[in-house]
Amino acid sequence: MASFTLVREVQAPPEIVFDVLTDHRGYAGLTPLRKSVLEREGDPAPNGVGAIRVLSAVGPPMREEVIAYERPGRFSYTVLSGLPVRDHVGTVSLEADGDGRTKVTYALHTTPTVPFAGSVVVLAIKRGITQLLNGVSAEAERRAAAANG
Repeated sequence: MASFTLVREVQAPPEIVFDVLTDHRGYAGLTPLRKSVLEREGDPAPNGVGAIRVLSAVGPPMREEVIAYERPGRFSYTVLSGLPVRDHVGTVSLEADGDGRTKVTYALHTTPTVPFAGSVVVLAIKRGITQLLNGVSAEAERRAAAANG
């Protein structure tokens, strides 16, 4: 089993950060992903619990299912296929941090299934999540600035 936690301060309120983070179809516009689509909508539609997102970068697409959707404070997903892992759960917690800022905590627990290359798999996942957080932060901050005009 491998795990890590990334923490980020975003200059936007939790509601905006959550909406950007859970806009699964928008991931390709925020990250190096080539394609991001919803295979199945969730509850609440479209991005809530039960939503299955398909993310394509290099190699086989990753299929992930939303398992928690508690706007604006918490979001979790699990990997269904496309990565050499099992028992993979990512949970993002958002906490108002004063003056319209949000503390984003992204915790991941996973078990690589590739013998002797687990650390490489975890490093690649960490890099992808860092790129996602960079894109989410930039877009949320852009939206917050526009809203404050």
